Amino acid sequence: MIRLTINNKQVTAKRGETVLEVAQREGIYIPTLCFHKDLSAYGGCRLCIVEVKGWPNPVTACTLPAEDGMIIKTDTPRLKELRTFSLQLILSEHPHACLICDREEECAQYQECIQKSSITFGCKFCSSNGDCELQDLIDRLGITEIPYEFRYRQLDVEKSDPFFERDYNLCVLCGRCIRACGEKRDAHILDFIHRGPQTLVGTAFGLTHLELGCQFCGACVDVCPTGALRERYSMWAGLPERSVRSTCALCSIGCSMQINVGAAGIINTIPDRDELCVRGRFGIAPIVHHPKRVTSPLLRKGKRLVQVSWQEALEYACAQLNKHQKKTGILFSPQLSIESIDAVVRLAGHLACHLTTSAVLAHDLKALNIKDIQDEAVFVFLNTDMIDYSPLFLKLRSRLKKRPMIITIDAVASKGAEKADVWLRPLVGKETQVLQYLFAQKEVRATDTVPRNISDARALCNGKHIYVFCTAQTGDIAVPKHVTKVPLTSMTNALTIRDMGIDTSPARVLNDKNVDCLYVLGAVPQLSRNYASVIVQNCFLPQFDFDVFLPTAVFAEVNGTVITIEGKKRKLRKAFEPVGNAKPDDWILTQMCTMLGCKKRRPASTHTKPRRARRPRQQRRSEAYPLQLVTRENAYVYRGHVLSSLMKGFDRLRLDRRAWVHARTAKKYGLKNDMKVDIIGHNVTMRMPVLVTDAVPENVVVIHHPSDGMVESQPVRLVCTE
Repeated sequence: MIRLTINNKQVTAKRGETVLEVAQREGIYIPTLCFHKDLSAYGGCRLCIVEVKGWPNPVTACTLPAEDGMIIKTDTPRLKELRTFSLQLILSEHPHACLICDREEECAQYQECIQKSSITFGCKFCSSNGDCELQDLIDRLGITEIPYEFRYRQLDVEKSDPFFERDYNLCVLCGRCIRACGEKRDAHILDFIHRGPQTLVGTAFGLTHLELGCQFCGACVDVCPTGALRERYSMWAGLPERSVRSTCALCSIGCSMQINVGAAGIINTIPDRDELCVRGRFGIAPIVHHPKRVTSPLLRKGKRLVQVSWQEALEYACAQLNKHQKKTGILFSPQLSIESIDAVVRLAGHLACHLTTSAVLAHDLKALNIKDIQDEAVFVFLNTDMIDYSPLFLKLRSRLKKRPMIITIDAVASKGAEKADVWLRPLVGKETQVLQYLFAQKEVRATDTVPRNISDARALCNGKHIYVFCTAQTGDIAVPKHVTKVPLTSMTNALTIRDMGIDTSPARVLNDKNVDCLYVLGAVPQLSRNYASVIVQNCFLPQFDFDVFLPTAVFAEVNGTVITIEGKKRKLRKAFEPVGNAKPDDWILTQMCTMLGCKKRRPASTHTKPRRARRPRQQRRSEAYPLQLVTRENAYVYRGHVLSSLMKGFDRLRLDRRAWVHARTAKKYGLKNDMKVDIIGHNVTMRMPVLVTDAVPENVVVIHHPSDGMVESQPVRLVCTE
């Protein structure tokens, strides 16, 4: 144990700790600006300087390792003078009229002197007002004047990218955003550009964040000490009144998060113990308060949808379920809470009807134990974009001493493929064959079906622990004994649904001609026929006709439980009352069970042996169907609705509501960007706009379907509708 003295106080430190870390743990204040507890020490702002007995000059506490016998002073007149000098220099390039104004208190209460400077310069017009570290520093250091000429950078606010804006006129060059982007996310989108007085934070060659493949995780926004980086949605929502710790249920990873709540609702969500992806960071508050969200029950009367009471809506729904009973099909989203799934299973058992999930889940799905992942690892992604599971792989990388090598086997140029150490790009449909070549004992030479860089990938695997990540859409794959297969799913509660023996083949319900009444909970299936009655329970209206709509609360508005891909139970905590007249799923289902007289316990008859989802035999292209449709799981979905259909930012980021075709394929069929086409196959017909891109091979159409497995890959033709 290291013993040292700070301001005449005897303290102890662990080996490797810095003086700043020791002081903060002991409650000794040392001003900082560039320092952040989750990032490496930088020492750029020079505000954390301290004096060490026997040393001639002050040193930065954030980079100074604690040593035995050190005697340190943190608050001498000399240090105060130097810190004031450093902060004044920093403020000479930051709008500071409000920061040093002697009318600060009156302005905060009455806005007495609102026109003392241009509104661009005023704290009152900054989205970080009240949550700015500069304001706190100036108060603590007692700075009342800036003796240096103010230099305004005259930079335009950067608004070209989604989710957040960047006003580098307010940047203090602390470098936090750069370190967060590189150290926390391994993205390295940001860096310092130019030199001297022209130094700025920026991107390579002035490209946009979208062009550089930014994940828009918001890590840079979360560590910014000023208003230079600001979240677009909650920019002017004010400071939160309280924060609620909950779990993000937008995917199977179940990251912990803090929900910031104001008087008018949810302001935003920020990371808690886990790093969030773009879905959890920027997608939740807009879903809760979305203008298209339906928050009152609707009942079809004639040709019109009429707003009705919950009593009338539930009575109608129960009457239809009771009327059809065994001829009812229930399709539910795994994104419901465990409590809601229990209730829907109880309801299905009472009706003795067909119950299935809205997504195909891998039959061999098992809990992922992160502790089982060993060092010297190679991650092989088979037809899977690792960016969709970025928080999970950040967890994996954080516990490994050495960064794992990454091999991607994918015919589509995904973001994950571009970041892989080796990208094996096979012909469409030959991905699993290339996987077998990767592990073949004999030497493999490049051919038409074997990528040229197969030898590079095989060399990476030598002597390493190999893990193959794949989704249910990949189907059954065999791997050697020394290789570990890791099935993935973006859906929460998948492991519990598997253990409960619930069918996970939605096509069985949708193609069952004996089903007269369809009850859809949190899903938006593509209906190919009419039903006697359709009951919908969701947050947003579907595109198909229905008879009654039951509006549900979002997971941020309920108490409940979800099960993650690691098999861990995570709590959902209510942060805000459900908007309007929406109700939690389990409340709706419990009311219906009571009205129908369901038994209190879940019937044992619903526990059947899980059935393996049957994959249709691969069909070949023909003259009638000359193109190959490739469907990918869309992990950016909430309750069947694609996030890009709800928020423009996700539409710009994902481009997943389009049919992706190669430039030469587009030229052959006379297609252009955003031109709408009908995709027609043996058992699929859908209309989508076109995206012309070199990311896909020729004679291939790639779609990201919101309901995993409900549209199979198959030969198709394109028919232009314009």
